[in-house]
Amino acid sequence: MSFRRQVRVAPSFFDRLDELLPPERSRTGVPSTADFLLHGLPPLIDLLAADYETTTLAVKNVPEVRILIALGVLITRLALYVVLADEDAVEIIYLEIDHER
Repeated sequence: MSFRRQVRVAPSFFDRLDELLPPERSRTGVPSTADFLLHGLPPLIDLLAADYETTTLAVKNVPEVRILIALGVLITRLALYVVLADEDAVEIIYLEIDHER
């Protein structure tokens, strides 16, 4: 049986998500926060749970923070900033989104 980490999402992530995405899907195709939470985030959570060490990179000058850079389902490019929390759980603390297509 392989080891899977628990993945949690910090309130700071949700604050940032609300800054980056609208509450409703736009006419130009920008996904809503709900779209991202339902379709974009779950595969990334699975990736972090299954393979945190090799799918993330260290953040220069901030050794406790790592970053997952990914191509998203609904978002072209994104980055999740994560830390190891209690009991080796991964906690997603911040988000960056590139809306360029």
